[in-house]
Amino acid sequence: MIDEEWRYFAPGGALMPGGPSTWYILDWDQRRIIAVTTDEEQESEDIAIGHLKKHIDVLEPDVYAIHLSQDGELVSASTNPQDDETTCVYYPPLQAILPPNHVKTVLRSDLLELDRLSPNVDLVSYTPCANAADTKAVFKYYFLFQFLHKLWHEMNLWMRLPQHPNIVPFDRLVLDELHGRVVGFTSLYIPGGTISENKSRTFKLEWLRQLVCVIDDLNLKYGIAHQDVAARNLLVNPETDAIMLFDFNYSGRIGGIGHAKDRDDVKGVIFTLYEIITRDIHFRDIPYDQQNPADVEGLEEWVQHPDVKLDHSVSEYRSLLNEWVRKRREGKQVAIYTEAPEYIDWPDFPAPPAKEKIFSDGCGNSTIVQGIVMYDMRRDEREKDVPVLSWERPAQNKLGNGNRVFANGQLVRSQECTGSDGPMS
Repeated sequence: MIDEEWRYFAPGGALMPGGPSTWYILDWDQRRIIAVTTDEEQESEDIAIGHLKKHIDVLEPDVYAIHLSQDGELVSASTNPQDDETTCVYYPPLQAILPPNHVKTVLRSDLLELDRLSPNVDLVSYTPCANAADTKAVFKYYFLFQFLHKLWHEMNLWMRLPQHPNIVPFDRLVLDELHGRVVGFTSLYIPGGTISENKSRTFKLEWLRQLVCVIDDLNLKYGIAHQDVAARNLLVNPETDAIMLFDFNYSGRIGGIGHAKDRDDVKGVIFTLYEIITRDIHFRDIPYDQQNPADVEGLEEWVQHPDVKLDHSVSEYRSLLNEWVRKRREGKQVAIYTEAPEYIDWPDFPAPPAKEKIFSDGCGNSTIVQGIVMYDMRRDEREKDVPVLSWERPAQNKLGNGNRVFANGQLVRSQECTGSDGPMS
């Protein structure tokens, strides 16, 4: 279930000096946008989100907008399609991605939702319709323009990485049911929780060896910077007892677009090991450009937290880390990814074909402009009878009695492509 702290997001709004104020609030749980209007001027979306939380569970699925009183009481609700602020973002065709030959595809409608992990991330299983084994996977996707390029880079990077014992495997590209365009991807699900979540495990010295090796391979062999090395992005393969790195949404080609020196991976490993051993995270509770690994490297003692279990002394972990850091700092540096012997590259996001857009000045005058459009308003597309891809789904707390939905948000009908024992078979 999506944490309540991250459930709501405001991609935009319409604010007038002195009011009224309208914020377009996205509920990640239902993947729907509701326009929330108050008569007062609200420079921040926080008040609108706070009030929406009180009403979200009673709003019908066809409600696009609500008007609230100053104290947050519901004044009115609109089901008028003209109040629909949902956008239809552009998805690239499969052929524009140039995927490696080994990468398979699956339809979004052939994924069965098992859980909602975070915004744009679900736990799914492949249905028999997908011609796949009974496999759980993590489905990452986007339906807002703001997340388009980040997913594009993560998807392209991850699927081009060679198989590695310490990297969670990329699995499939996910296609929509309307036009077969790419809406996201899946990676294999590794059970047991992250190092951050499952603190009962003994953190082994061998896992540190594996971590520094995989970081070396990413940086020095493939020219890739992970840029988010942390316990929350480390899993343990229960079959091999190997640590596994995942989540490449902050990653980039060294020296290329998305690369940030303040997110250096060596620095990330230093802080990660310190945090695992001590459970002290305050050194990274500041902006990246202010984080200094010398702050922890210079400490005479790393005090092991009483609940942390290690299979060697803290000094042995620090010794291994220090030797690796020394070699990385004194050794050959990769200034740009093309200097790496097996560097990974991928195409830029393919722009959609140019199309005509009509712009109004609000005074009855319109102008037609030809240009690249990355998203359309759903209400406009529906007025033109253009089929649109839907992402809305029922609230998770309303899916009782074993009810499930497919990844496209559609409720699972009895025995519908889920196996003879139902959705959880």
